[in-house]
Amino acid sequence: MKRIGAWLAVMVASVCLAANSSAATMAYWDFEDGVDGQEFTPTGQPNGSGGSVDTVNGILMRGWNEQYGPAFTSQTSAGSGLAMNLEINAAGGDNTSDGYVTEGALHGWSPTQWTIETTVNLRAINGWRTLIGRDGSSQGEPESDFYLVKNGIDNKFRINIDTVGGTRWVLDGEPVGGVQTDTWYALAARSDGQTLSLWLDEGNGYQMLSSLDMSAQSVAQNALPGTNIGWTFGRGWYGGGFVDHVDGLMDDVRFSDVALDASQLLPLRVVPEPATYWTLLASLMAALTWRRRFAAVAVK
Repeated sequence: MKRIGAWLAVMVASVCLAANSSAATMAYWDFEDGVDGQEFTPTGQPNGSGGSVDTVNGILMRGWNEQYGPAFTSQTSAGSGLAMNLEINAAGGDNTSDGYVTEGALHGWSPTQWTIETTVNLRAINGWRTLIGRDGSSQGEPESDFYLVKNGIDNKFRINIDTVGGTRWVLDGEPVGGVQTDTWYALAARSDGQTLSLWLDEGNGYQMLSSLDMSAQSVAQNALPGTNIGWTFGRGWYGGGFVDHVDGLMDDVRFSDVALDASQLLPLRVVPEPATYWTLLASLMAALTWRRRFAAVAVK
């Protein structure tokens, strides 16, 4: 039954992903190009030489080495496929691990509208945990240009962005009961140039957590800074240092240059409960029975 559930989850997700794919996608990492347990950059390979390649523009998300880079893992929300494993102080000798991008279509990217998504499962939620960030500030500030983060204040998700116009926008959003450990979330940050919003799917579809009016600046001024500062995955940057590492799992990282509707966001892929199959089967049988009865009445 579990195998059927995993297969069904993958099939449903595949249909959704195909429907959501478009030229608006700048990068998408599904981490299906590795092997369970394999480091992004294995022992003996040049530092920063390995990683996961995005499926749209071929951008390599790198891992520095076996100690400071992520690994591929089969621990996914759907129970099948692969994700990215980020560890802190692991028994095997790892200290911290993160992914990073140093070249490609996301460098110089300065959209006036955008959507950035990921799914995440945090083993630890104390302090700050940066899911997606940038390796510096284009305006000489201590804070990075971008943070999609679990904040260290009141256990909420946060989007914190600097803009071309110089205004920094910060928005928090809280799942019911706050962010929990060992729980899968699909999280999306979205901007249409005038409104910034956070969206969350916990397995029952996306709901908007919060929104922020940015109309004090123009749409052009609210664009993300188009610089060659690298993007980071599983850690942040502050005051010149690497901070706020994630201890957990990440999957389905996607960048789009449009403000996607909720129906276009990547859904959280989950394994259906066994009862779901019997409910679906009962519904199918009922529908078939109704069609036969209707056909019989039509013949009469």
